[in-house]
Amino acid sequence: MQNSLLEQTLRSLQARLTHIHQGFYPKEILENLGKAGTYASFLEQKEFGLENALQSICAVSKVCGNTGFCVWCQNALAWYLFHSENKELFIKASLGEILGGTGLSNPIKSFAQIESIKIKAVKVAGGYVLNGTLPWVSNLDYGHYFGVIAKEEENYIFGIAHCAIDKLELQENVHFIGLEGSGTFAVVFKDYFLEEALVISHSFSAISQKIMPGFVLMQAGIALGLLENAIEILEKLKDSKNGINAYLSYGNLQNVLKVKEQHKTIQQEALRLAKTPYDAREDFFYAI
Repeated sequence: MQNSLLEQTLRSLQARLTHIHQGFYPKEILENLGKAGTYASFLEQKEFGLENALQSICAVSKVCGNTGFCVWCQNALAWYLFHSENKELFIKASLGEILGGTGLSNPIKSFAQIESIKIKAVKVAGGYVLNGTLPWVSNLDYGHYFGVIAKEEENYIFGIAHCAIDKLELQENVHFIGLEGSGTFAVVFKDYFLEEALVISHSFSAISQKIMPGFVLMQAGIALGLLENAIEILEKLKDSKNGINAYLSYGNLQNVLKVKEQHKTIQQEALRLAKTPYDAREDFFYAI
């Protein structure tokens, strides 16, 4: 990442924390993070950029978990597009020229039989017609993009939907604690035409082994960033209040060192797993 621009953007982010947690979506900050190279790992290093992507998510999450979550969404979008033939959109997502989300929460839950698939597809000339409502998709606004998996008879297609104001409806019908500024909406598809150029795979099962490990592993960057921030707070405050904080469960030096060691172990494991993003062994995904 371009350090000077990144540092400047993170300072701007720090100054907006209160507004973000009140519901402000930091679109300009996310665009500037793109200019600083926060989403460019796959553009520069292909699949081996997973390690850098994870670290970028961590760096932003250390300042703001809400924005770090949005950065994960954006990197996931770039990860999907890296596996597509649409190199124009891939480059734009990697540079932050377009923003967007993941959109896979519902289909992944449906594969695990937690809930039913919400989007149905019908094959037509030049693409598919989609209908249904995705309950929660984050890092969205009109003009953004996101991944979508839709059921076509017994098959599942995987593509990228465009939030064009005349094609999709975004509904804000839920509130969160800690993610209020994440641009999260329900997305209503009504005879939405998914053109062939935005189809990544006509069978998600054929590509899922490449998509899923990276998609899930990058989320560790959010946790690692939040942990780094928490550790710094613990170290800063451990001797405050005339030593009273030393009696808290994580207030004394020994326990702070234990938390730091736990953080280091998680970080090392995440970065190790990121080095082999296409490992097809079942225990690899379980490790993630």
